Amino acid sequence: MAAATYTLEDFIADLDRITREETSPEIITERAAPLLGRLVENPGAIPTRYLRAPAGQRGRYMLHRAPRFNVTSVIWRPGDRAGAHDHRTWGVIGVIANEIEETRYRVGEGAGGHARLDVLRVMHHKPGDVSRLVPGDEVHAMHNTTGRDTVEIHVYGRDLAGLQRKTWADDGTETPLVSPKYLNC
Repeated sequence: MAAATYTLEDFIADLDRITREETSPEIITERAAPLLGRLVENPGAIPTRYLRAPAGQRGRYMLHRAPRFNVTSVIWRPGDRAGAHDHRTWGVIGVIANEIEETRYRVGEGAGGHARLDVLRVMHHKPGDVSRLVPGDEVHAMHNTTGRDTVEIHVYGRDLAGLQRKTWADDGTETPLVSPKYLNC
């Protein structure tokens, strides 16, 4: 007998249970990561309209909004990148289609009022891979280095839309980052 297909609704129910039982970002992401891995192995679990970006822009769609977590679909167009930025919460990111390059940083004090960005690691995530973000290890940059769209599911412990965050240029210049609204809400 084949195993039942893991759905978005299953994932949301499991994550709701986990976030009711746990408050530690490390434990939440540790428990959520394998479940997100199961979900991204089943692209059919996500409505097709949330797996495509509008012409000429990155796609960002809210799939589920709850008090303790949000589930979103993010589509990176060829060459899209997000420079070093923070999240101010825990997160798990799973790749559904194509691949993405993720660079993790440690931010320290640099010269002349700029931050110093120390590269901790560069990872190339492929379909089924899941990346965990926990406070203290959640500053990263993302880059679609390919010629095709990359589709991911992002799960965060807070709603990023409107959240005051930070981004850093390559020279360490820090600027405020306010995440835009999602395309479907």
